[in-house]
Amino acid sequence: MWKVLIVGLGQIGIGYDYHLHPDDYILTHAQAFQAHPLFELVGGVDPNPVQRELFAKKYHRPIFADLNDALKKTQSQIVVIALPTVLHGDAIRTILQESNPVPVAIVCEKPLSYDLEEARQIEKMCAVQGCRLYVNYMRRSDPGVAEIKRRLDTRLIDPLVKGTVWYSKGLFHNGSHFFNLLQYWLGSVEKFQVIEPGRLWDGIDPEPDVQITFTRGSVTFLAADEKNFSHCTVELIAKNGRLFYARGGETITWQAAIQDPLLKGYTRLTSSEEMIKTETGRRSQYQVIEQLALSLAGKEAQICEGSEALRTLESLSAIRNTL
Repeated sequence: MWKVLIVGLGQIGIGYDYHLHPDDYILTHAQAFQAHPLFELVGGVDPNPVQRELFAKKYHRPIFADLNDALKKTQSQIVVIALPTVLHGDAIRTILQESNPVPVAIVCEKPLSYDLEEARQIEKMCAVQGCRLYVNYMRRSDPGVAEIKRRLDTRLIDPLVKGTVWYSKGLFHNGSHFFNLLQYWLGSVEKFQVIEPGRLWDGIDPEPDVQITFTRGSVTFLAADEKNFSHCTVELIAKNGRLFYARGGETITWQAAIQDPLLKGYTRLTSSEEMIKTETGRRSQYQVIEQLALSLAGKEAQICEGSEALRTLESLSAIRNTL
């Protein structure tokens, strides 16, 4: 079994599913690693004593206020970084410098950093130390997302698309989820054009409206206001139908284009929607851990590696630099 230490016991660490049964919901790192038979949760780290006590009460594992202390006492093979983005770099440097031996892998929350050069340094440090780096773009591990990728690759969905993405809570914080997802589905970013600079979320994260040209199509990202409500959807229009990725991926539907049975010469979408199975919103973090296990075993896995997350960050940084 792989020994796992979680650094950061906030919402994605333990909070989102704290009072939910794991048979129904696995939305946090702690619940996912606790549930998976190939991993052993060996501790949690957080400077907040309230969060440490919550972790200990539910998971009955050692708690630590200090990362160095935790690394020495747990000998973890997998370390999860679920801290605020601005703390990622320091935490990863500490892990690589103070662990003996160096962990097999680090799973870091997204984005790697708000600073592109720091993210590059993080990715390089892990590579030099022989530590695998993964970034928790959890939608990449969802079976529905993999099915869409399969259909695009086999042209069951015509891969030349136009689309829109609605995102809220910052281009880097939340928008990067969907940017990374679209890179996975549609390929590399070829160019972009800012439509509207927008505002800053939390004083640091831009929220522009921007049109992105990927290898397989053009998608316009539009910023919604998180103060009103969270809103994250993707709509892709292909020659042969419409894909709708709703509520952040909690539902995925496909409508094929068909000849209108009444109006000769007209093509329309089917009135019925095909539901594509998704675990987002129910067991999203468990899917990540399943794919992590495959990757650690040397098998093909649908999980975002550090190099892929870095490409996402390079594109986002380029957009930010034009604002």
